[in-house]
Amino acid sequence: MNFLKTTVLSRTITFFFAIWLFWFAGATMPIDAKIVLTVDDEIYVMNDDGSGRRRLTQSLQNMDSYPRWSPDGTQIAFTRYMDKTRTQTTSEVFVMNADGTDLKRLTDNNDIDAYHCWAPDGTQIAFSSTRSGAWEVFVIDLATLAVKQVTNGGRDAASASVDWSPDGTQITFERLIRVPNGIGLKTIYVMDADGTNQRPLLRDQPLDGPPILRHFPRWSADGQRIVFSESKWLKDGDIEHLIVQQIGGRKRVLTRINDRLGNNWMSTNVCWMDNDRSLLIAIKAKDKPTPNYDIYRYTIATQRLRRLPSELSDEKWPDWIEGALSVSPHGKLTTLWGEIKRLDPEHP
Repeated sequence: MNFLKTTVLSRTITFFFAIWLFWFAGATMPIDAKIVLTVDDEIYVMNDDGSGRRRLTQSLQNMDSYPRWSPDGTQIAFTRYMDKTRTQTTSEVFVMNADGTDLKRLTDNNDIDAYHCWAPDGTQIAFSSTRSGAWEVFVIDLATLAVKQVTNGGRDAASASVDWSPDGTQITFERLIRVPNGIGLKTIYVMDADGTNQRPLLRDQPLDGPPILRHFPRWSADGQRIVFSESKWLKDGDIEHLIVQQIGGRKRVLTRINDRLGNNWMSTNVCWMDNDRSLLIAIKAKDKPTPNYDIYRYTIATQRLRRLPSELSDEKWPDWIEGALSVSPHGKLTTLWGEIKRLDPEHP
């Protein structure tokens, strides 16, 4: 009987301590959304199946784009184009809490800062910028806001659209290489995190063949693969594919998407999800009367392509994070749901 009373008392204390922790932190309700995306130029979050959609930004005079989760899921970095009425010539990188609070501006200049990613330890953000006169890759330290340029290809080798390797040692990015005929070839590069040892991921692009543009590379969670989109320009139109490149190994073309949609589609970006078993893709049909994108989930093992439920809106730039329930405080404390559960000594 004493054991039963002790157990009940322990669980009661744990429960009320968890409630107190929520109150003390000034927390909102737990956020279980795994997907962050843009919907009609605003940042939203939603669950894996498209449910639980919630708007985070209200920027009527701006365009918000390219959201990326922080490694711990407590923050979101995104690009804000500063004036909707202009031709997107100025943009900055912002960070906010996962519930949309505590908005902070990281960059401040009259150029384009965009297409960013977090370092795995959450202390830095790499981003692409035109501040040097051409597209280059920069890294900003989040503690000091000091910015360092890590590529210097100039106008003949523009660099953009970065993603950090899971172990923090490398960065992949897209590089536009200008060739004598005037048509640039865009391919995927990898470099050490400090900008050294820059080299192409693939060596299969001839300079005299149809132009090939490769976009938005993303590392897999295990660090063994990079996925990207590839557009090949032919005389009768361009054809897009998704490519999964094994590091130091073979290239796999995900042809089932083209089997399902034909060659009549294009995408903004692709990201891994579900422990590298699936991909999230923003896709639109080229011949649709509306220019809207929709979010699709592609399961690699079964090659199943499924569109997530959506409204009549433009949905792009999805990013996914492994789903721990996170408590998102108003600037005081960050706690994972699993940590609250582990407070009960009877249930480690």
